[in-house]
Amino acid sequence: MLKRLLPRQDNFFDLFQRAADKLLLASTEFSNMLQNLENQQYYVDEIAKHEEEADQIAHSNFELLHKTFITPFDRHDIHQLTSTLDDIIDLINRIAQRFPFYHLTSVPEETIKLSLLSAEATGHLKAAIYCLHSLKNSDVIFKECNEIDHVESKAHQVVLAGEKKLFMDEQDFKQFFKLKEIYGNTKLVINRCQDVANILKGIVLEYS
Repeated sequence: MLKRLLPRQDNFFDLFQRAADKLLLASTEFSNMLQNLENQQYYVDEIAKHEEEADQIAHSNFELLHKTFITPFDRHDIHQLTSTLDDIIDLINRIAQRFPFYHLTSVPEETIKLSLLSAEATGHLKAAIYCLHSLKNSDVIFKECNEIDHVESKAHQVVLAGEKKLFMDEQDFKQFFKLKEIYGNTKLVINRCQDVANILKGIVLEYS
């Protein structure tokens, strides 16, 4: 009850929104890269910039958490939300850097589909985070979080189809393991979006 009466620090919401913006930009650039691999270094560099800026946003959020007595919701939830959002964009950056490292110049169609789904998931995540400032938006938050679950179900089927084709058709073992890693980590981006969605749903349930 006391927390509801005392003034609180709402800059957290601005920082969450900025982090969500960067995440969507990075996932979109990753999807664009897979469709334009001849220009992959451009996208790798752009994603790295987004990741660096996202790190700064996370650092600002942690500093704010350290200095703020009254927070808009539980401190553990703020820390977890900040960390997990940052982990997702770190993961996208690591996947992107694998392409020039592995000299990947082409990818299966399923990999592109998976990257589009990861961008879709981060889009839903951004929409949910932009509603987090008010519990009046709880229905929208739950809707966007549930959409991420639907995206994950689609992604699961894409990964199964892609890995099956990879197992049947790919004769180069090095290429096989490179692409299998790309499948796994891109799917992991969507799984991490689900983790954030669960954090958001938990916050809404606790405070509504």
